[in-house]
Amino acid sequence: MSTTKKARNKRGRKALPGGERKDRLIQTRVADELDATLREEAKKRRLTVSQLIRNVLEDTFELVDDVVAETAKLAQTVRRDALRIRDSAQGLARSSALEKVESWHSMLLTASTRCARCKEQIGRGQPAMMGISSDPSVRPVWLCMSCHTSS
Repeated sequence: MSTTKKARNKRGRKALPGGERKDRLIQTRVADELDATLREEAKKRRLTVSQLIRNVLEDTFELVDDVVAETAKLAQTVRRDALRIRDSAQGLARSSALEKVESWHSMLLTASTRCARCKEQIGRGQPAMMGISSDPSVRPVWLCMSCHTSS
């Protein structure tokens, strides 16, 4: 066999140049009911069944990508909001409240609370630092002694 022969495809024809080749063909079996639905929809939309299927596949992948991206954003938002609600319910301060503290006071706790920075429980009778702000809307902020000495 000569190595100078032109490349031939499996059917014995010469391969078309890259720019003239058609898209890939994918075949699949479908139930009679789905076949009828596809043909009916294609006829309504004045498309070929192949074009309808291409459109559906492309739209489905775009939709799934969008849903995944939006779900990730939604999960982040829900998590952030849940943490804020939890902290508020437990009387914990957000980091912005830490920034508004104008003075720190050493206290012995009469009730347990959580450290606003590390979120560790500070037990009743334990020393803690209470942060006070001149802003009446900001609740007192509590820090454990470890977080206070490291700041």
